[in-house]
Amino acid sequence: MLLPPLSVNFAFGDKNTLPCLVAFAAAMGVKRMSIDAPVLVQAGEDKEFAAAVIKAGSDHNITFFDAHAPHGLSDSLGNPLPGGPERSTEIMLKSLRTAAELGVKIVTMHTARTRLTGPFAPASGPVENLDLPGAVDRTLRQLERLIPEAEKLGIIIALENLFLPSSYAAHLMQIITKARHANLGLCYDSGHALIVENVPGKTPDMIESWIACGWENDTVTFQEDQLDIMLPEVVTTHFHDNDGTGDLHILPGDGIADWRKIHERISKAPRLLSVQSEVSKVHLAKDINRSFKQFAAAGFPI
Repeated sequence: MLLPPLSVNFAFGDKNTLPCLVAFAAAMGVKRMSIDAPVLVQAGEDKEFAAAVIKAGSDHNITFFDAHAPHGLSDSLGNPLPGGPERSTEIMLKSLRTAAELGVKIVTMHTARTRLTGPFAPASGPVENLDLPGAVDRTLRQLERLIPEAEKLGIIIALENLFLPSSYAAHLMQIITKARHANLGLCYDSGHALIVENVPGKTPDMIESWIACGWENDTVTFQEDQLDIMLPEVVTTHFHDNDGTGDLHILPGDGIADWRKIHERISKAPRLLSVQSEVSKVHLAKDINRSFKQFAAAGFPI
């Protein structure tokens, strides 16, 4: 399968600096750029900024193919707090409409933490009950409103794997199976997958505490290979690397991910429409030439 060009996650700046940044990307050979959550929110609130994004893409033959919806604690799908699902549904509906105005075809969404302890505990107190069946049902009810809007707008919603019981591959596949629709798929995040997968020498106590506190007894239960589980429904990807214990968002090859294996399998994903960089913008921009070379070496050129 011929893979699509890498969607690059450059910083956007304001409407005055935006044209220069997009022109620079085009001069580097970039064909697709992804839009992160803060930029999507800004475009939804500032029509002049949205118009500048559209014009910059048109002027430099760059497609804004992918976007990330807001993904804070109260924004993500399946939120366990009172009123959470209603609030996040409205935020996701606005995200879809803004994305459509920008010409975006895939919008990635998170599913929410269902154990809110430590730094994530709400003012009302910690939420200890994982309530995973409830998380599936809450998310399905939200998708009943979101999928028809996505279909009308010509957008695919992509649910992203994270590193929590409410967002690893098997949980997401429950949702996909029950809500199956052409406008719903998955976003495979290589870095998040690596954190919850078995790696020789890795033990649960090595996982960063802000991740582990989402699991019962603050202990991550390592999972099977996430990409193998998700592959039939993957429509897009977030590619970045890490050391297997924390969400570092570093370049492919700077961590321990097996990029040969990832490339071999993602090339067979039957629904794949895009591949995205989600390397930290700081790491990506530190040496652009090196960054693009490392993505190309992993099998994902711009």
